[in-house]
Amino acid sequence: MSNVPSVFSVEKILLTALIASVASTIVLLFLRRRSSAIPMSELFILGVMVGFSIFAWRMAGNIGQLNDDPIPPFSPNDLLCPIVTYVLLGIYAAFRRPTDLAQWEKTRAWLTAVSFVVNVLFI
Repeated sequence: MSNVPSVFSVEKILLTALIASVASTIVLLFLRRRSSAIPMSELFILGVMVGFSIFAWRMAGNIGQLNDDPIPPFSPNDLLCPIVTYVLLGIYAAFRRPTDLAQWEKTRAWLTAVSFVVNVLFI
């Protein structure tokens, strides 16, 4: 039996979301150095969106069945949360209409990967 709790506190979920926001912003800064397709004003917005997607999904799915790890170290929530991030970023892009679609898709993929890694490592 694992020592990891099946249900996480709001503080733990919020900390995970904040870590994801910071990590996303760092990744975006690195990506921006390679291509200026991401306006500086959007770095903060996208970082917050990643954090929000994690916070919203983890709060909504904070039940033992979704947090238990049937295949350690991955829980269903670890695998579902990046999908929520990917969809939320897709909704954002539908209204934003990125000029460089190929670069946007790479950015979206990187932010989805950050969401996955943070979910596995920090919660």
